[in-house]
Amino acid sequence: MGFFDVVNIYGLMIAAVLAAPHIIYVKTHTYDKNKFSNRAMVYIDRTGRFFSLFLMAFNLGVLERGFTEPKELMKSFWLITVGALTLVYILLWLWFFKTNSKGAALAITLVSAFIIIFSGIIQVKTLLMTAGIVYLIGELYMFSRFFSK
Repeated sequence: MGFFDVVNIYGLMIAAVLAAPHIIYVKTHTYDKNKFSNRAMVYIDRTGRFFSLFLMAFNLGVLERGFTEPKELMKSFWLITVGALTLVYILLWLWFFKTNSKGAALAITLVSAFIIIFSGIIQVKTLLMTAGIVYLIGELYMFSRFFSK
């Protein structure tokens, strides 16, 4: 088993792009952590985020089949689609940093979850798709609490 059988270079780059704005936001902004009273949902959000980013970058070989036939066409389709969505994700973060808009935050949540779930479906990675769904549930809770009055 070679290095590239385990590490998905494109997935690793996408995972890094998905994680970086969250890290920058946490380091540059303060927010009231008491808004997130349901600790279970906070842990669901974190678990979904970290597992989905990990599974984007690494192939475990468990419940994975890889791209369906024709493999090269499906891989190209995945790269183009996820690349375009990642660009949209970056632009949404830039908009959110500038305006702190509720709409931008919801769009960031939906686009990032779609990238992960779509990647799980196209690559036939059941664990990645499941982690993406858990991530979406947790992020929607965090979104609802962050923008509550």
